[in-house]
Amino acid sequence: MNDTNITVSNPAPAPKEVLMTASIQSDLAQLVESRLKAGERVTVVNLAKEMKIPVSEIRTALVESFGNRISFKRGRTGGIALS
Repeated sequence: MNDTNITVSNPAPAPKEVLMTASIQSDLAQLVESRLKAGERVTVVNLAKEMKIPVSEIRTALVESFGNRISFKRGRTGGIALS
């Protein structure tokens, strides 16, 4: 009989996602406001990639921070707008 050692390698760890905290939420709100004032296009997807936080959590945090003042526009020219 052949004794063959089989090794199983662990898959590469997934990138760590940051949990949304109150300080991160306030930083996010300030970031969005400053970028919009500067005339930049701000999207939920880009914020999620930049902060390494899931899109759903970013969207929820923005709604909690801005309430009825925020609107989300879909599509190629979409993004976030504050009223």
